[in-house]
Amino acid sequence: MEIYEIAYLFIGLATLVAAGTIINYSRKRSAATSDPEIKKAFRPLYLFAIGLIIFAIGALLTYWELLVQIPWIQISEVTGTYYYLLYYITLGELFFLAISASIIMQQRLIGLFMIIMIVVGFLLMFNAIRILEDVRSSNIATFYINFGYVLTIIILGAIAILFSWIAYDTKRSTSLALGYAMVVQVFAIPGLYEILPTSIILAITIFALMGPAMIAFAFLRPDQKISGELIGYGASFAAPVIVVTGLLTSPYTSDIFVMTIGIVGAIAIMFTAGAASYSYGRWRETRQTPTALLMGIFASFTAGQVVGILGSVGSFEKAFSIYFDLVASSLALVLFSVFAILAAGYRTSATVPLIIYIPAIIFTASAYPAPISEAIITWWYLVLPVMVLFFIPVIIFFNVWRRMKRTGTAGRMRPLGFSIGLLAYILIRFPLMLIDFQPLDPSYGLISIGFVILWMATTGRLDRR
Repeated sequence: MEIYEIAYLFIGLATLVAAGTIINYSRKRSAATSDPEIKKAFRPLYLFAIGLIIFAIGALLTYWELLVQIPWIQISEVTGTYYYLLYYITLGELFFLAISASIIMQQRLIGLFMIIMIVVGFLLMFNAIRILEDVRSSNIATFYINFGYVLTIIILGAIAILFSWIAYDTKRSTSLALGYAMVVQVFAIPGLYEILPTSIILAITIFALMGPAMIAFAFLRPDQKISGELIGYGASFAAPVIVVTGLLTSPYTSDIFVMTIGIVGAIAIMFTAGAASYSYGRWRETRQTPTALLMGIFASFTAGQVVGILGSVGSFEKAFSIYFDLVASSLALVLFSVFAILAAGYRTSATVPLIIYIPAIIFTASAYPAPISEAIITWWYLVLPVMVLFFIPVIIFFNVWRRMKRTGTAGRMRPLGFSIGLLAYILIRFPLMLIDFQPLDPSYGLISIGFVILWMATTGRLDRR
Protein backbone atom coordinates (compact mmCIF):
# COMPACT_ATOMS: atom_id res chain seq x y z
CA MET A 1 0.00 0.00 0.00
CA GLU A 2 1.04 3.59 -0.65
CA ILE A 3 1.36 6.14 2.16
CA TYR A 4 -1.72 8.04 0.98
CA GLU A 5 -3.75 4.81 0.96
CA ILE A 6 -2.92 3.97 4.58
CA ALA A 7 -3.66 7.60 5.46
CA TYR A 8 -7.37 6.92 4.82
CA LEU A 9 -7.43 5.04 8.13
CA PHE A 10 -6.15 8.05 10.06
CA ILE A 11 -8.26 10.53 8.08
CA GLY A 12 -11.37 8.49 8.90
CA LEU A 13 -10.59 8.23 12.61
CA ALA A 14 -9.58 11.89 12.91
CA THR A 15 -12.72 13.01 11.06
CA LEU A 16 -14.87 11.07 13.53
CA VAL A 17 -13.14 12.93 16.38
CA ALA A 18 -13.64 16.25 14.57
CA ALA A 19 -17.34 15.53 14.10
CA GLY A 20 -17.60 14.65 17.78
CA THR A 21 -16.06 17.97 18.83
CA ILE A 22 -18.53 19.87 16.62
CA ILE A 23 -21.49 17.99 18.12
CA ASN A 24 -20.21 18.48 21.67
CA TYR A 25 -19.62 22.21 21.06
CA SER A 26 -23.08 22.66 19.53
CA ARG A 27 -24.79 20.68 22.30
CA LYS A 28 -23.15 22.70 25.08
CA ARG A 29 -23.77 26.07 23.45
CA SER A 30 -27.35 25.17 22.61
CA ALA A 31 -28.04 23.94 26.16
CA ALA A 32 -26.67 27.18 27.59
CA THR A 33 -29.48 29.27 26.10
CA SER A 34 -33.26 29.20 26.19
CA ASP A 35 -33.65 31.35 23.07
CA PRO A 36 -35.17 29.14 20.33
CA GLU A 37 -33.60 31.28 17.58
CA ILE A 38 -30.12 30.75 18.99
CA LYS A 39 -30.79 27.03 19.30
CA LYS A 40 -31.76 26.95 15.61
CA ALA A 41 -28.44 28.55 14.72
CA PHE A 42 -26.64 25.34 15.69
CA ARG A 43 -28.60 23.14 13.27
CA PRO A 44 -26.18 23.74 10.37
CA LEU A 45 -23.31 22.57 12.57
CA TYR A 46 -25.15 19.36 13.47
CA LEU A 47 -25.76 18.72 9.76
CA PHE A 48 -22.12 19.46 8.97
CA ALA A 49 -21.04 16.99 11.66
CA ILE A 50 -23.34 14.30 10.21
CA GLY A 51 -21.71 14.90 6.82
CA LEU A 52 -18.26 14.47 8.36
CA ILE A 53 -19.32 11.23 10.05
CA ILE A 54 -20.52 9.87 6.71
CA PHE A 55 -17.23 10.82 5.05
CA ALA A 56 -15.26 9.27 7.93
CA ILE A 57 -17.10 5.96 7.44
CA GLY A 58 -16.31 6.16 3.72
CA ALA A 59 -12.61 6.78 4.42
CA LEU A 60 -12.45 3.79 6.78
CA LEU A 61 -14.23 1.52 4.30
CA THR A 62 -11.89 2.70 1.54
CA TYR A 63 -8.88 1.87 3.71
CA TRP A 64 -10.28 -1.60 4.28
CA GLU A 65 -10.87 -2.34 0.58
CA LEU A 66 -7.36 -1.11 -0.26
CA LEU A 67 -5.94 -3.25 2.55
CA VAL A 68 -7.61 -6.50 1.51
CA GLN A 69 -7.42 -5.61 -2.21
CA ILE A 70 -11.11 -6.41 -2.71
CA PRO A 71 -13.25 -3.42 -3.77
CA TRP A 72 -16.68 -3.06 -2.22
CA ILE A 73 -18.15 -2.42 -5.67
CA GLN A 74 -16.92 -5.16 -8.00
CA ILE A 75 -17.46 -5.38 -11.75
CA SER A 76 -16.50 -8.57 -13.53
CA GLU A 77 -13.29 -8.21 -15.59
CA VAL A 78 -13.00 -4.52 -14.62
CA THR A 79 -10.17 -3.31 -12.37
CA GLY A 80 -9.66 -0.01 -10.57
CA THR A 81 -13.06 0.25 -8.87
CA TYR A 82 -11.61 0.79 -5.38
CA TYR A 83 -12.84 4.34 -4.92
CA TYR A 84 -16.36 3.89 -6.31
CA LEU A 85 -17.91 3.36 -2.87
CA LEU A 86 -16.15 6.47 -1.54
CA TYR A 87 -17.65 8.39 -4.48
CA TYR A 88 -21.18 7.40 -3.41
CA ILE A 89 -20.44 8.11 0.25
CA THR A 90 -18.98 11.53 -0.58
CA LEU A 91 -22.25 12.35 -2.36
CA GLY A 92 -24.05 11.38 0.86
CA GLU A 93 -21.78 13.72 2.80
CA LEU A 94 -22.44 16.51 0.31
CA PHE A 95 -26.21 16.13 0.79
CA PHE A 96 -25.93 17.15 4.45
CA LEU A 97 -23.30 19.81 3.73
CA ALA A 98 -25.54 21.33 1.04
CA ILE A 99 -28.48 21.55 3.43
CA SER A 100 -26.19 23.08 6.08
CA ALA A 101 -24.93 25.67 3.59
CA SER A 102 -28.45 26.56 2.41
CA ILE A 103 -29.58 27.15 6.01
CA ILE A 104 -26.61 29.41 6.70
CA MET A 105 -27.17 31.42 3.52
CA GLN A 106 -30.96 31.29 3.95
CA GLN A 107 -31.16 30.41 0.26
CA ARG A 108 -33.30 27.32 -0.34
CA LEU A 109 -32.91 27.56 -4.10
CA ILE A 110 -29.11 27.30 -3.85
CA GLY A 111 -29.48 24.30 -1.56
CA LEU A 112 -31.96 22.70 -3.96
CA PHE A 113 -29.59 23.32 -6.89
CA MET A 114 -26.75 21.61 -4.99
CA ILE A 115 -28.96 18.63 -4.18
CA ILE A 116 -29.94 18.32 -7.86
CA MET A 117 -26.22 18.30 -8.76
CA ILE A 118 -25.67 15.57 -6.16
CA VAL A 119 -28.48 13.48 -7.68
CA VAL A 120 -26.96 14.00 -11.14
CA GLY A 121 -23.59 12.85 -9.76
CA PHE A 122 -25.25 9.72 -8.35
CA LEU A 123 -26.96 8.93 -11.65
CA LEU A 124 -23.69 9.43 -13.56
CA MET A 125 -21.88 6.83 -11.48
CA PHE A 126 -24.87 4.49 -11.46
CA ASN A 127 -25.11 4.54 -15.25
CA ALA A 128 -21.34 4.28 -15.65
CA ILE A 129 -21.33 1.09 -13.58
CA ARG A 130 -24.20 -0.35 -15.65
CA ILE A 131 -22.31 0.40 -18.87
CA LEU A 132 -19.13 -1.22 -17.52
CA GLU A 133 -21.08 -4.31 -16.48
CA ASP A 134 -22.26 -4.67 -20.07
CA VAL A 135 -19.19 -3.79 -22.16
CA ARG A 136 -16.34 -3.90 -19.55
CA SER A 137 -14.66 -0.83 -21.09
CA SER A 138 -16.24 2.38 -22.28
CA ASN A 139 -15.15 5.96 -22.89
CA ILE A 140 -18.69 7.08 -22.10
CA ALA A 141 -18.52 5.42 -18.66
CA THR A 142 -15.17 7.07 -18.00
CA PHE A 143 -16.63 10.43 -19.01
CA TYR A 144 -19.60 9.92 -16.67
CA ILE A 145 -17.31 9.12 -13.74
CA ASN A 146 -14.95 12.03 -14.41
CA PHE A 147 -17.86 14.45 -14.84
CA GLY A 148 -19.27 13.19 -11.55
CA TYR A 149 -15.94 14.00 -9.89
CA VAL A 150 -16.09 17.50 -11.40
CA LEU A 151 -19.56 18.06 -9.92
CA THR A 152 -18.28 16.85 -6.54
CA ILE A 153 -15.37 19.27 -6.69
CA ILE A 154 -17.70 22.15 -7.60
CA ILE A 155 -20.03 21.48 -4.65
CA LEU A 156 -17.19 21.00 -2.17
CA GLY A 157 -15.52 24.14 -3.52
CA ALA A 158 -18.70 26.18 -3.11
CA ILE A 159 -19.08 25.03 0.50
CA ALA A 160 -15.39 25.74 1.17
CA ILE A 161 -15.79 29.27 -0.22
CA LEU A 162 -18.85 29.82 1.99
CA PHE A 163 -17.09 28.90 5.23
CA SER A 164 -13.91 30.73 4.18
CA TRP A 165 -16.01 33.86 3.61
CA ILE A 166 -17.64 33.41 7.03
CA ALA A 167 -14.16 33.07 8.56
CA TYR A 168 -13.05 36.27 6.80
CA ASP A 169 -16.17 38.10 7.99
CA THR A 170 -16.23 36.86 11.59
CA LYS A 171 -12.50 36.20 12.17
CA ARG A 172 -13.51 32.94 13.88
CA SER A 173 -11.14 29.98 13.80
CA THR A 174 -14.05 27.53 13.73
CA SER A 175 -15.23 28.75 10.33
CA LEU A 176 -11.66 28.78 9.01
CA ALA A 177 -11.16 25.16 10.07
CA LEU A 178 -14.38 24.05 8.39
CA GLY A 179 -13.48 25.93 5.21
CA TYR A 180 -9.94 24.51 5.20
CA ALA A 181 -11.24 20.95 5.66
CA MET A 182 -13.49 21.35 2.62
CA VAL A 183 -10.71 22.89 0.51
CA VAL A 184 -8.33 19.99 1.14
CA GLN A 185 -11.14 17.51 0.54
CA VAL A 186 -11.54 19.07 -2.92
CA PHE A 187 -7.91 18.25 -3.69
CA ALA A 188 -8.22 14.81 -2.10
CA ILE A 189 -10.94 13.65 -4.52
CA PRO A 190 -9.76 10.16 -5.62
CA GLY A 191 -10.32 10.99 -9.29
CA LEU A 192 -7.34 13.35 -9.12
CA TYR A 193 -5.09 10.51 -7.96
CA GLU A 194 -5.12 9.03 -11.47
CA ILE A 195 -3.48 12.10 -13.03
CA LEU A 196 -1.23 13.42 -10.24
CA PRO A 197 2.29 12.18 -9.39
CA THR A 198 2.82 10.36 -6.09
CA SER A 199 4.78 13.27 -4.57
CA ILE A 200 1.84 15.65 -5.13
CA ILE A 201 -0.61 13.08 -3.75
CA LEU A 202 1.56 12.73 -0.63
CA ALA A 203 1.55 16.51 -0.13
CA ILE A 204 -2.24 16.58 -0.55
CA THR A 205 -2.54 13.79 2.01
CA ILE A 206 -0.54 15.79 4.56
CA PHE A 207 -2.80 18.82 4.10
CA ALA A 208 -5.89 16.59 4.21
CA LEU A 209 -4.77 15.11 7.54
CA MET A 210 -4.47 18.61 8.97
CA GLY A 211 -8.17 19.37 8.31
CA PRO A 212 -9.81 17.19 11.00
CA ALA A 213 -7.16 18.17 13.56
CA MET A 214 -7.78 21.86 12.88
CA ILE A 215 -11.53 21.37 13.28
CA ALA A 216 -11.09 19.55 16.59
CA PHE A 217 -8.70 22.16 17.97
CA ALA A 218 -10.84 25.09 16.76
CA PHE A 219 -14.02 23.77 18.38
CA LEU A 220 -12.21 22.88 21.60
CA ARG A 221 -11.02 26.50 21.79
CA PRO A 222 -13.75 28.42 19.93
CA ASP A 223 -12.83 31.75 21.49
CA GLN A 224 -9.50 32.02 19.67
CA LYS A 225 -9.05 34.22 16.62
CA ILE A 226 -7.71 33.14 13.26
CA SER A 227 -3.95 32.53 13.42
CA GLY A 228 -1.17 30.29 12.18
CA GLU A 229 -1.33 28.51 15.53
CA LEU A 230 -4.37 26.61 14.26
CA ILE A 231 -2.47 25.41 11.19
CA GLY A 232 0.45 24.46 13.40
CA TYR A 233 -1.69 22.22 15.57
CA GLY A 234 -3.05 20.62 12.41
CA ALA A 235 0.53 19.93 11.33
CA SER A 236 1.36 18.48 14.76
CA PHE A 237 -1.16 15.75 13.97
CA ALA A 238 -0.39 15.30 10.27
CA ALA A 239 3.41 15.02 10.57
CA PRO A 240 3.47 12.07 13.03
CA VAL A 241 0.75 10.30 11.04
CA ILE A 242 2.77 10.59 7.82
CA VAL A 243 5.79 9.14 9.63
CA VAL A 244 3.72 6.20 10.93
CA THR A 245 2.24 5.55 7.49
CA GLY A 246 5.75 5.70 6.03
CA LEU A 247 6.79 3.02 8.52
CA LEU A 248 3.79 0.87 7.62
CA THR A 249 4.64 1.03 3.90
CA SER A 250 8.34 0.30 4.44
CA PRO A 251 10.01 -3.13 4.16
CA TYR A 252 10.54 -3.12 7.94
CA THR A 253 7.01 -3.67 9.21
CA SER A 254 8.02 -7.00 10.75
CA ASP A 255 11.07 -5.50 12.48
CA ILE A 256 9.89 -4.74 16.01
CA PHE A 257 12.98 -2.65 16.81
CA VAL A 258 12.56 -0.37 13.78
CA MET A 259 8.81 0.01 14.25
CA THR A 260 9.19 0.81 17.96
CA ILE A 261 11.89 3.43 17.35
CA GLY A 262 9.91 4.92 14.48
CA ILE A 263 6.61 5.16 16.38
CA VAL A 264 8.26 6.67 19.46
CA GLY A 265 10.03 9.11 17.14
CA ALA A 266 6.67 10.01 15.58
CA ILE A 267 5.28 10.75 19.04
CA ALA A 268 8.29 13.01 19.64
CA ILE A 269 7.38 14.91 16.46
CA MET A 270 3.95 15.60 17.91
CA PHE A 271 5.59 17.34 20.88
CA THR A 272 8.04 19.41 18.80
CA ALA A 273 5.34 20.49 16.34
CA GLY A 274 3.01 21.30 19.23
CA ALA A 275 5.73 23.35 20.91
CA ALA A 276 6.33 25.25 17.65
CA SER A 277 2.61 26.02 17.37
CA TYR A 278 2.41 27.10 21.01
CA SER A 279 5.44 29.37 20.56
CA TYR A 280 3.85 30.95 17.49
CA GLY A 281 0.72 31.71 19.50
CA ARG A 282 2.78 33.41 22.21
CA TRP A 283 4.87 35.32 19.65
CA ARG A 284 1.70 36.59 17.99
CA GLU A 285 0.71 38.11 21.33
CA THR A 286 4.10 39.51 22.38
CA ARG A 287 6.04 39.98 19.10
CA GLN A 288 9.25 39.23 21.00
CA THR A 289 12.27 37.95 19.06
CA PRO A 290 13.21 35.18 21.54
CA THR A 291 9.73 33.68 21.23
CA ALA A 292 9.98 33.74 17.42
CA LEU A 293 13.33 31.97 17.71
CA LEU A 294 11.75 29.32 19.91
CA MET A 295 9.15 28.72 17.22
CA GLY A 296 11.88 28.34 14.57
CA ILE A 297 13.84 25.99 16.84
CA PHE A 298 11.01 23.51 17.26
CA ALA A 299 10.05 23.78 13.58
CA SER A 300 13.63 22.79 12.68
CA PHE A 301 13.59 19.91 15.14
CA THR A 302 10.32 18.72 13.61
CA ALA A 303 11.54 18.92 10.01
CA GLY A 304 14.76 17.06 10.81
CA GLN A 305 12.96 14.31 12.68
CA VAL A 306 10.32 13.77 9.97
CA VAL A 307 12.73 13.68 7.03
CA GLY A 308 15.31 11.67 8.98
CA ILE A 309 12.92 8.87 9.93
CA LEU A 310 11.20 8.69 6.54
CA GLY A 311 14.54 8.65 4.71
CA SER A 312 15.87 5.90 6.94
CA VAL A 313 12.97 3.58 6.08
CA GLY A 314 13.13 4.23 2.35
CA SER A 315 10.70 7.07 1.67
CA PHE A 316 13.61 9.36 0.70
CA GLU A 317 17.25 8.81 -0.22
CA LYS A 318 18.90 7.98 3.09
CA ALA A 319 22.04 10.08 2.59
CA PHE A 320 19.94 13.14 1.78
CA SER A 321 17.68 12.62 4.80
CA ILE A 322 20.64 12.26 7.18
CA TYR A 323 22.30 15.42 5.92
CA PHE A 324 18.98 17.27 6.02
CA ASP A 325 18.51 16.16 9.62
CA LEU A 326 22.07 17.26 10.45
CA VAL A 327 21.42 20.74 9.06
CA ALA A 328 17.97 21.08 10.67
CA SER A 329 19.04 19.74 14.08
CA SER A 330 22.26 21.72 14.28
CA LEU A 331 20.44 24.89 13.18
CA ALA A 332 17.89 24.36 15.95
CA LEU A 333 20.63 24.03 18.56
CA VAL A 334 22.49 27.11 17.30
CA LEU A 335 19.25 29.09 17.35
CA PHE A 336 18.82 27.88 20.94
CA SER A 337 22.20 29.44 21.69
CA VAL A 338 21.00 32.72 20.16
CA PHE A 339 17.76 32.42 22.17
CA ALA A 340 19.69 31.87 25.41
CA ILE A 341 22.04 34.77 24.76
CA LEU A 342 19.11 37.10 24.04
CA ALA A 343 17.26 35.87 27.11
CA ALA A 344 20.38 36.59 29.19
CA GLY A 345 20.39 40.18 27.90
CA TYR A 346 23.51 40.04 25.66
CA ARG A 347 21.92 41.33 22.46
CA THR A 348 25.15 42.48 20.83
CA SER A 349 26.60 38.94 21.06
CA ALA A 350 23.50 37.13 19.79
CA THR A 351 24.70 36.89 16.16
CA VAL A 352 28.08 35.33 17.03
CA PRO A 353 26.75 31.71 17.07
CA LEU A 354 25.33 32.13 13.54
CA ILE A 355 28.61 33.63 12.27
CA ILE A 356 30.46 30.57 13.56
CA TYR A 357 27.82 28.08 12.42
CA ILE A 358 27.12 29.10 8.80
CA PRO A 359 30.58 28.39 7.29
CA ALA A 360 30.89 25.20 9.33
CA ILE A 361 27.60 23.73 8.12
CA ILE A 362 28.25 24.79 4.50
CA PHE A 363 31.61 22.98 4.36
CA THR A 364 30.30 19.97 6.26
CA ALA A 365 27.27 19.62 3.96
CA SER A 366 29.57 19.88 0.92
CA ALA A 367 30.81 16.37 1.78
CA TYR A 368 27.41 14.92 0.76
CA PRO A 369 26.83 12.01 0.15
CA ALA A 370 29.79 10.80 2.24
CA PRO A 371 29.01 9.42 5.72
CA ILE A 372 28.38 12.08 8.35
CA SER A 373 31.32 10.86 10.44
CA GLU A 374 33.68 11.34 7.49
CA ALA A 375 32.38 14.85 6.86
CA ILE A 376 32.80 15.85 10.50
CA ILE A 377 36.32 14.42 10.70
CA THR A 378 37.29 16.28 7.52
CA TRP A 379 36.08 19.63 8.86
CA TRP A 380 36.68 18.98 12.56
CA TYR A 381 38.28 22.39 13.17
CA LEU A 382 35.06 24.08 11.99
CA VAL A 383 32.72 21.61 13.68
CA LEU A 384 34.34 21.73 17.12
CA PRO A 385 33.45 25.40 17.86
CA VAL A 386 29.87 24.66 16.78
CA MET A 387 29.72 21.74 19.21
CA VAL A 388 30.80 24.13 21.96
CA LEU A 389 27.97 26.46 20.95
CA PHE A 390 25.47 23.65 21.54
CA PHE A 391 26.28 23.65 25.26
CA ILE A 392 25.97 27.43 25.74
CA PRO A 393 22.18 27.38 26.35
CA VAL A 394 22.57 24.37 28.67
CA ILE A 395 24.97 26.35 30.87
CA ILE A 396 23.07 29.65 30.67
CA PHE A 397 19.69 28.16 31.53
CA PHE A 398 21.14 26.08 34.36
CA ASN A 399 22.71 29.19 35.91
CA VAL A 400 19.43 31.07 35.51
CA TRP A 401 17.64 28.26 37.33
CA ARG A 402 20.18 28.35 40.18
CA ARG A 403 19.73 32.11 40.65
CA MET A 404 15.92 31.82 40.52
CA LYS A 405 15.99 28.95 43.01
CA ARG A 406 18.19 30.91 45.37
CA THR A 407 15.78 33.85 45.37
CA GLY A 408 12.63 31.68 45.33
CA THR A 409 11.43 33.15 42.02
CA ALA A 410 8.37 31.54 40.47
CA GLY A 411 8.69 29.85 37.08
CA ARG A 412 12.20 28.58 37.70
CA MET A 413 11.43 25.12 36.31
CA ARG A 414 11.28 26.50 32.77
CA PRO A 415 15.02 27.27 32.45
CA LEU A 416 15.85 24.01 34.21
CA GLY A 417 13.67 22.14 31.72
CA PHE A 418 15.42 23.84 28.80
CA SER A 419 18.81 22.93 30.24
CA ILE A 420 18.00 19.27 30.94
CA GLY A 421 16.04 18.76 27.71
CA LEU A 422 18.82 20.20 25.55
CA LEU A 423 21.51 18.23 27.36
CA ALA A 424 19.55 15.00 26.87
CA TYR A 425 19.10 15.78 23.16
CA ILE A 426 22.77 16.63 22.56
CA LEU A 427 24.16 13.62 24.44
CA ILE A 428 21.76 11.17 22.75
CA ARG A 429 21.42 12.46 19.20
CA PHE A 430 24.83 13.59 18.01
CA PRO A 431 27.06 10.72 19.22
CA LEU A 432 24.69 8.16 17.65
CA MET A 433 24.41 10.23 14.44
CA LEU A 434 28.08 9.47 13.77
CA ILE A 435 27.33 5.73 13.62
CA ASP A 436 25.90 4.32 10.40
CA PHE A 437 22.88 2.44 11.78
CA GLN A 438 20.91 0.20 9.41
CA PRO A 439 18.18 0.98 8.83
CA LEU A 440 17.09 3.37 11.61
CA ASP A 441 19.16 5.29 14.13
CA PRO A 442 17.78 4.45 17.62
CA SER A 443 18.36 8.04 18.74
CA TYR A 444 15.25 9.06 16.75
CA GLY A 445 13.23 7.35 19.45
CA LEU A 446 15.48 8.01 22.43
CA ILE A 447 15.51 11.79 21.94
CA SER A 448 11.80 11.84 22.67
CA ILE A 449 12.94 12.14 26.31
CA GLY A 450 14.55 15.49 25.58
CA PHE A 451 11.67 16.67 23.39
CA VAL A 452 9.05 15.95 26.04
CA ILE A 453 11.04 17.90 28.63
CA LEU A 454 11.50 20.81 26.22
CA TRP A 455 7.78 20.79 25.40
CA MET A 456 6.86 20.84 29.08
CA ALA A 457 9.30 23.68 29.72
CA THR A 458 8.00 25.70 26.76
CA THR A 459 4.33 25.34 27.67
CA GLY A 460 4.96 25.94 31.39
CA ARG A 461 3.77 22.50 32.48
CA LEU A 462 6.90 21.90 34.56
CA ASP A 463 5.83 24.70 36.90
CA ARG A 464 2.30 23.41 37.41
CA ARG A 465 1.61 21.73 40.72
